[in-house]
Amino acid sequence: MLVGMLEERGTEVSFKRGMSIIKMNEKIAACGTGKNGLYNLDMAFMSDVAAVASLQLWHERLGLVNVAGVRRMIKIEDVDGLKCTSMVVKDICEPCVDYHAAMTPMPKAGGIRVTRRLQLVHLDLGGPMSEPSRGGAL
Repeated sequence: MLVGMLEERGTEVSFKRGMSIIKMNEKIAACGTGKNGLYNLDMAFMSDVAAVASLQLWHERLGLVNVAGVRRMIKIEDVDGLKCTSMVVKDICEPCVDYHAAMTPMPKAGGIRVTRRLQLVHLDLGGPMSEPSRGGAL
């Protein structure tokens, strides 16, 4: 867990006498104990705080599931404890834009009509490969 990222989001993090305390909105969100310079968090505290988030945050936490899908999960209580503080989402979701920018669309049906072999070829390109080809090339 990056303490700097937590602090940027307004979370208070403190380390005292071998204990770590993470506060969100003046409430204790998690506590932990330190050993050999590493802190193990007790996530039991976190469940109430983490379960309540905006629709945008749930969209991101659930791996960029479409917003309609997240709304449906909330409405029919598909996920235990999934609570939403705000149903507002950003007009532009940066991770979604990055994902969709990497995809190239397939040609629409009704485009060029093929009249001879190899006139239109679809390929999936990848590389460099870590496994050698049959000829031994990488």
